[in-house]
Amino acid sequence: MGLCFLWLKQNLTDNLALKDYSHVSMNSSSLLLLAFFIPFLCFAQNQQKPTALKASVPNWLKIMDKNGDEKITLNEAAGLMKLNFNRVDGNNDGALDKNELTQLANRLRRNNQNRQNNNRSKMSTQDLLKNAPKDVVIEPDIAYRRGKSEAWKLDLVMPKVMSKKPRAAIVFVHGGGWRSGDKRAGYFMRGAIEYALKGYVCITVNYRLIHEAPMPASIEDVKCAVRWLRANAEKYNVDTKRIGAYGNSAGAHLVCMLGLVKAEANMEGDGPYQDQSSLVQAVCASATPTNFLLFDSQRKGQRTQPGELFAGSVETLEERARKASPSTYVAADAPPFLLVHGTADTTVNIKHGDTFHAALKKAGAKNLEYIRIEGDGHGVFHKSSKKTYPAMEKFFETHLR
Repeated sequence: MGLCFLWLKQNLTDNLALKDYSHVSMNSSSLLLLAFFIPFLCFAQNQQKPTALKASVPNWLKIMDKNGDEKITLNEAAGLMKLNFNRVDGNNDGALDKNELTQLANRLRRNNQNRQNNNRSKMSTQDLLKNAPKDVVIEPDIAYRRGKSEAWKLDLVMPKVMSKKPRAAIVFVHGGGWRSGDKRAGYFMRGAIEYALKGYVCITVNYRLIHEAPMPASIEDVKCAVRWLRANAEKYNVDTKRIGAYGNSAGAHLVCMLGLVKAEANMEGDGPYQDQSSLVQAVCASATPTNFLLFDSQRKGQRTQPGELFAGSVETLEERARKASPSTYVAADAPPFLLVHGTADTTVNIKHGDTFHAALKKAGAKNLEYIRIEGDGHGVFHKSSKKTYPAMEKFFETHLR
């Protein structure tokens, strides 16, 4: 077994995005990612040129489906697939069918890709400051609250040239399925710099991911970050009545909550600056999960497991999911919204965008824009950037300046 794990370390590092296996925490994601590889390790160590095997339904069935019925029972399952059997068996029928195995394979691929993307996208503070444009000032890794979590930090980017009047501000919130991502990844830092060059004070925010704390921790954290910004408005010359927010995917969900959820909803958490409002005055959100009750009900049991989005009692899952959904809080006094969604989004179905936009209109909300792009998927905001980027710039210019 020791040789097996040595082979794993030497040959699968690129696929698993892990550096030092002696310190690996076997959380649910890493356990599931390894579930496919474990049964093969002792065979693979005897090969001179072992190749990393893909997590796929045909391979799982070939190895573990002993009776050829295209299902894997608990007795047939091997390695960590067996240990995590109940978690994968969404309908609790005692067998993993092709649908459940396909969902698992897709989830593992997404998680692995997220890790690889994050590793490529993260930027050190030294590189961030070194490569910053000369016309902006960056204050990195500001703690927006005290405590043990390393996630409670933000980067602030502002114009170097001083302004006599307070400036509008924009909060950037990264995506990543609430389980991965970083404030400096991809567009979230790049966008903060671009809008600072346009004259805005910008913050890009980290928050607790679900391996550290399940929902509503991420909501409470981004709300605390906005309260921090208002509490420090004089220091950074921010107009507290002109704060907007942009997010994509999970980040889009969170910025929608910043636009809609008032203090009386009891979603502020235990962070400081409770005398400040966490509401923003304009929201741009792309590929937005707007109603958790619209997701596949077969995943309900998985979402209640430790390390999952709504870890906790299954009896209260629906109530907690509804409380964390932006659609619950639509109202006539909603701030201006710019929503972007692709009709071919297989991660967050277009019905999230359609029903949310319709609900806002029905509630009497004003200043709604909905860019619905035929054929685009979950990366709609960047794939259709020739349309979406100017639309967001005009949106914030109109409603914040």
